[in-house]
Amino acid sequence: MGDNSKGSILLVLCLAALILTIRKTDALVNPQFWAEDGTLFFLEQYKYGVSAFFRDYAGYLHLVPRVIALFADRFFPYSLVPTVYNYSSLFITLLVVLSVFSPRFKLNNKPLAALAIVLVPHYKNEIFLNITNLQWLLAIVLIIVLLKSNPAIEYGNISLQYISDLAIIVICGLTGPFIVFLAPFFCYKYFQTKTKYNSIVTVAVVLISAIQLYVLSSSTSESTGFNFSLDIYSQVIGHKFWGSFWLGSKLAYDLNHYFLSCICIVVMTLMLWLAFRQKNVFAFFFISISCVFILAAFYRFIGNPEILIVPSNGPRYFYIPYLMLTWSLIAWQGKYAKWKKGLLILILISSLNNKFHSQAFIDYDWKSYSDRIGKESLAIPINPEGWIVNLDASPRSN
Repeated sequence: MGDNSKGSILLVLCLAALILTIRKTDALVNPQFWAEDGTLFFLEQYKYGVSAFFRDYAGYLHLVPRVIALFADRFFPYSLVPTVYNYSSLFITLLVVLSVFSPRFKLNNKPLAALAIVLVPHYKNEIFLNITNLQWLLAIVLIIVLLKSNPAIEYGNISLQYISDLAIIVICGLTGPFIVFLAPFFCYKYFQTKTKYNSIVTVAVVLISAIQLYVLSSSTSESTGFNFSLDIYSQVIGHKFWGSFWLGSKLAYDLNHYFLSCICIVVMTLMLWLAFRQKNVFAFFFISISCVFILAAFYRFIGNPEILIVPSNGPRYFYIPYLMLTWSLIAWQGKYAKWKKGLLILILISSLNNKFHSQAFIDYDWKSYSDRIGKESLAIPINPEGWIVNLDASPRSN
């Protein structure tokens, strides 16, 4: 079967669903709210209804989780809302996997690239099977749009290709801040090839980025200052990022972080230079995007970077860099690619050693509370431990 055959695509989707089920079994077998699923998206949908769409959180908009929250609110009883959230997340994750098979996305070995989305190292599977972290997965679709070939008749109706790409930019761009990080790459691509398609796409990206930046500037946040420590950043790069990616979290933290961080800087610089020299556009963009997302994580924790050192703190910030490094190996061609199969196996082994299977949720018996929602004030405990959804006796008036 070819990479884009229906049989190959169906097999990959089934495998992806199976892998997600193995990685986070309880999210599907015993669905419960996770963090902001309950305290933000469910609670604000309960209180504000459709107007919750325009409420930001952490300085940016979250369109897709808001749509899911509205859908669950309108069509399902409260007892089933966590189930709708988790299975909606599964469905959208599989759509992201499916997007790799776009005929305009010319990456080689697409089945492997698609499965990498659910196979890369990701400590305790933080972003999988909850709507809170869907933004990280939807960022992948933006990256695919960035690297697609221009619409052409050989790929079907040209107008539909334009519409689908613009829809992705709007929907994914209004879900999380990542379109802002990717905007320079879209602009670079436009200046490299000034086609009608690239100009339209770039304008759309800039406009959506401007909306997210406006929301960010409108939100109040206190400056935490700048806390630079070479030792702390070396631990984040050496232990949390580079070492855990290749060796798993346990072995990585047993090795010297200065040694690992130096290897990281040297190897990634060399990879970037080789990709540029060989005109390997995919590898060049993947490595560059990985670096940008790492720098964005450092900026996010500019006042307290030590938080990132612990394996369980913020693994979501390293998911896209891990995937981009994996894809860069998949994209590699020529004499420098002869070791990539072994390296990909090493990444898979590392993933299995990074808490590949999540522990079961604490069962707070959501259904026992759900019958009382709207009838009395409630303080409902949810996962992770210590999180609570505080609900008034009466929902919104509308």
